[in-house]
Amino acid sequence: MTQHEVVHRVDPDRVAWRVAGDEVVVLDTANSVYFGLDAAGALLWQRLVAGATSTELVTALEETAAVDRERARADVAAFLADLHGHGLLLQRP
Repeated sequence: MTQHEVVHRVDPDRVAWRVAGDEVVVLDTANSVYFGLDAAGALLWQRLVAGATSTELVTALEETAAVDRERARADVAAFLADLHGHGLLLQRP
């Protein structure tokens, strides 16, 4: 991780979540909206609970989902943008 990379973390005051098999179910408690995350999303989500950089998420997805680095980067960027758009993540430098 470079010193300029942002750490993304699930906002514990905003969400409740549970593992359901290979998936994760997330409840946005502010808006009462449920999200269902598939196995790849669940993998990323569980890392975001502890806090992770984009690079760490890309590496985890690339190693676990057997996708190439460019695809993993695009998927992680879209996933983070979606979660940030719903206000479910915090970030710190």
